[in-house]
Amino acid sequence: MTFRRMLPFILVNVLVSATVVLAILWWWDGRVEDTPLPVVEAPDAAVIAPTEAPDSSNAPAAGPPAQQPAQEEDPSGPETHIVGAGETLGQISVRYDVSMEQIMSANGMSNPNYLFVGQELIIPSLDTVEEGQEASVAQPEEVDETALPTPIPTEPPAEGEASVTIAEVIGPGDAPLEAVQIVNNGSSAATLQDWKLADQFGNFYTFGPITLFGDGAGILVHTTAGQNNGTDLFWGAEDSLWRSGDMVILYDAAGAVQAEFQVP
Repeated sequence: MTFRRMLPFILVNVLVSATVVLAILWWWDGRVEDTPLPVVEAPDAAVIAPTEAPDSSNAPAAGPPAQQPAQEEDPSGPETHIVGAGETLGQISVRYDVSMEQIMSANGMSNPNYLFVGQELIIPSLDTVEEGQEASVAQPEEVDETALPTPIPTEPPAEGEASVTIAEVIGPGDAPLEAVQIVNNGSSAATLQDWKLADQFGNFYTFGPITLFGDGAGILVHTTAGQNNGTDLFWGAEDSLWRSGDMVILYDAAGAVQAEFQVP
């Protein structure tokens, strides 16, 4: 077949192919236009609406708050002092510029000679002391002078020595009444920490952080058990320890004999 005879067939194929391509393109274009594209909206800026006050007419009865803030400590409260090893009431009074009598009154103490390590003392402020003094001046007729403590120097003597002795044994042979009286007749304070009160058979009592002021200040060591306080200590024995003719011996912390006493 010659080229001239084939030309009409070629032209028909080209025309048919072009028609098919145009039809497909027209169909696809129409489909894309009919499909809506998703619209993405930008978020609006956050708007904080004012808080409206609740309607008190329909609100339930107010109760206690679920949680209260912790209360701060009152910085204007009384000052305290923790007793250290070897301290005396006179030294503490000088440190805070308050008399021994005022410290004893604030802490309910009856004997200035009994202090122990770790004891917490309330130190009265100058304002409290001045208020008490003003009240005393305003109502002098209510002051009972017979109840006032014997004046005690607020500072231990700078010179002098301690002289700790065994004054007597009370109620020997009667355990509930039995007690040894120890007295400091010197002019300076004596600390009895780790001192020992012993009998001639090797039984002994060890003192804690006890301080005896001078000028006749003393303390009782009871044979039986009890609660220690400012004037009385308790050995904790079940039976009496002392009989007529027994020796009572007082050793210091180094083991040296400081005093001896024979029960009459």
